[in-house]
Amino acid sequence: MRPVSLALSVLQNRLGRVPRPSWCTYLVCYRCNARCQMCDSWRLKPGDELTPAEVATVFGKIGRLDVVRLTGGEPFLREDMLEIAEAVRERSQPFVIHVTTNGSFPERVVEMVEGFSRPQMLRFMVSFDGLEAEHDRNRGEEVTFAGATETVRRLVGLRERFGVEVSANHTVISPQSLADNQELRRRMGEWNVDVHSVLAYADSAMYGAKLRGRKAEHLIVPTGYPLHPLLAGADVLGFVEQELARVNGFGSPMLRWGKRYYLRGLRARLRGESPARPNPRCVALRSHIRILPDGGVPVCQFNTERVGNLLHQSFEDVWHNGAATASRAWVDKCPGCWAECEVMPNAIYSGDIVRG
Repeated sequence: MRPVSLALSVLQNRLGRVPRPSWCTYLVCYRCNARCQMCDSWRLKPGDELTPAEVATVFGKIGRLDVVRLTGGEPFLREDMLEIAEAVRERSQPFVIHVTTNGSFPERVVEMVEGFSRPQMLRFMVSFDGLEAEHDRNRGEEVTFAGATETVRRLVGLRERFGVEVSANHTVISPQSLADNQELRRRMGEWNVDVHSVLAYADSAMYGAKLRGRKAEHLIVPTGYPLHPLLAGADVLGFVEQELARVNGFGSPMLRWGKRYYLRGLRARLRGESPARPNPRCVALRSHIRILPDGGVPVCQFNTERVGNLLHQSFEDVWHNGAATASRAWVDKCPGCWAECEVMPNAIYSGDIVRG
């Protein structure tokens, strides 16, 4: 991240002003070949998707960014991920392009890395829900544990050749999924691959079929954590304590710092502490912008009301219109969620991350 621009963004956010975005989460598609119980992305009508040329137009309007996350749906259902990533790199010049995948298209992942002009800026996270039986039961026959593991194996080889980074994401969705975590860590550890664990949320406005285009205010609570009902009876607090105890096992000092921050906040919410701390100022529609598959700009993961569309409007028309101003007022009154994909940009660009 650029120190001067980071400092300016933190200052503007703390003063309640509106900086240009520094962190972008771009859903390249809603389409997904998995059938996960904690996500309805596969149930959503696909709709329009930006072409690589349109991606270049949209990111050209946004300008320079620190981090771009490419996610879905399943991004590699698109056969033009290389072209999309190149358009993002050329127009926004981020330090990192982070790609989340369910690992069902290892060949396409390899093609993207081998063809990309600056592969060392790529960070891949491969998703798991547990070991073989639990993962395959939750994700369906097209998205198997074996396929995800093969994608990790291929990425480990590419890490040696091209300097890409690879990690595994474990969505803890059930008591059995939780019980699988230790063995999943052991297997990934043989390849020196970190495992990032998250507790499944009850629902999401971004990926919930019934909540799409609406606010999901029932999932944004000042105390507690809206766990997925399949986690009923699981010792989630004990699990988070274990996660905190092994934070120092992560290779990167910055990653250790960020994970410790997130896990402390998660523990506080599972304990029902009030007020729950940490609780950074939200930077949605300030330092963090989300882009939908058709170029639309929603508020955040839990409020998918749109403030505009960057394919059809200028950046200024989207970022400073009445809908964006009203949505920022809503954000400022929000008690705060604890979804990691929102928490990390909030912690960094509010400056609250210094609490560690």
